[in-house]
Amino acid sequence: MSPTGTSVELLARAIVNRLEDRGVLEFRDAEAAILLVAKALEENFSAVEAIEREARTRAGAKASQQQVEDEMRRIAVERKFIL
Repeated sequence: MSPTGTSVELLARAIVNRLEDRGVLEFRDAEAAILLVAKALEENFSAVEAIEREARTRAGAKASQQQVEDEMRRIAVERKFIL
């Protein structure tokens, strides 16, 4: 299940705030940084959902959750995507 736009925005705000609080990065425009982080999160969540759909297809309808997760790992490796 994909996170809602609100939860993605809250997560993005938390990430940007944490980076600034820790002094890792300083953003001139925090709102622009939040939009950038939110976009990256949405793209990554979408990629994970696509990997899960493909894994369920490859593993079959009677596959256990563990089998689906194993297949997701194989697909992620094929696509050079870190889960």
